Amino acid sequence: MIAITHANVFDGLNDSYLENVSVVIEDDHVLEITEKDVSEGNFERVIDAGGKTVIPGLVDSHVHLMFGDGRLDELTVHGVRNARNFLYAGFTTVRDAGGAVYGIKKGIDEGVIEGPRIFPSYSFISQTCGHGDFRESRGAARIADHIYTSPNLMNGQSYIADGVPEVLKAVREQLFMGASQIKIMAGGGLSSQYDPVQTQQYTLEEMKAAVSAASDYGTYVMAHLYTTESIKRALKAGVKSFEHAHLLDDEAARIAQAQDVFIVPCPNFKHPPKKTDKPDDAVDEKKPGSGNMYKDIARKALFAGVEIQAELINKYDLNIAYGTDFIERFSKGIVRTDDLVSYAKRFGNYRALRSATGDAGRLSAFTTYQNPYPEGKIGVLEGGAFADLLIVDGDPLKDISVLTDPENIRLIMKGGKIYKDI
Repeated sequence: MIAITHANVFDGLNDSYLENVSVVIEDDHVLEITEKDVSEGNFERVIDAGGKTVIPGLVDSHVHLMFGDGRLDELTVHGVRNARNFLYAGFTTVRDAGGAVYGIKKGIDEGVIEGPRIFPSYSFISQTCGHGDFRESRGAARIADHIYTSPNLMNGQSYIADGVPEVLKAVREQLFMGASQIKIMAGGGLSSQYDPVQTQQYTLEEMKAAVSAASDYGTYVMAHLYTTESIKRALKAGVKSFEHAHLLDDEAARIAQAQDVFIVPCPNFKHPPKKTDKPDDAVDEKKPGSGNMYKDIARKALFAGVEIQAELINKYDLNIAYGTDFIERFSKGIVRTDDLVSYAKRFGNYRALRSATGDAGRLSAFTTYQNPYPEGKIGVLEGGAFADLLIVDGDPLKDISVLTDPENIRLIMKGGKIYKDI
């Protein structure tokens, strides 16, 4: 057993600290948090926090540890590094929003490599000419069902499915792999070739099929989308987790509140769009059908949208979870904890911290018996929770930016094992 004494504990849910308490850890779980004196003779180790802050291990609810261009073996090497970097940045759990993470998750869970707990989606499910159709050009062929010349489609990062029967099969294939939740592409994006942001993807019937198949296995659907129309269609279909959703409007926000869904804003648009002379960013209204059409217009709309989105989230007190949309080709393995500051600017320090702890734990509970870690709670510090925690210099409830400096994270523990010692 381990005891952490003289700690100020943020439990992941409440907006104040449990002051000068002890966290008692048995094996990989928190046994109790107590104000009683702790006798050193009863423990293998007693760690004196010295009045420092103890918080649950952080949770990033939207990452892609294994998404990128290249061969699967190459991606795996980067994925191993990415997983380790997340753990040593203080993230003891991530929800992978699409990618071939089976081997990495298995390696982490078996103790072969270091990394956070992973709630995997495995392949994200996309329609043809959707946000997950990664054919690099119109010359990239579909040779046969699920056999492509595109490596991104062949290595299991994405699964193309059209029509209700194919969507049902795609969902069930990911569940067979052990997906804890299902990821669908319900709208266009900026990073893909042939689906502008404004496009709506998947019909209501197709979305309902995905939700139904996931629900039959006790879990839920998360959907990539931006536009108001896509958000409303996904709400009608029963989607539970809305990724990005930057163009949320008042009507959709009211429905989201009534349905108790989660928004994962991933505030990627922290700065106004910059002028660029890159041809991919050029606005050309005379080229209908171009995948690069309106990208500048879309960026400006999304940048404006995140501010309105934040107002609506605060107005209706919508559920949010912290997510960075970490992608290897953009991040080069660097875990951007400064997105916590972006969340705090929009939602306040307390809600930002809760979105990366207790509220992320509430989102993970939607997986019910598909939860890969059913033995304990994540995102909270209480009896019965996993012993996933950080000892931190500073007060993140007053200034969450203290978590962006690795030097301030003095101890990292996952499942009772210490990875960074005080």
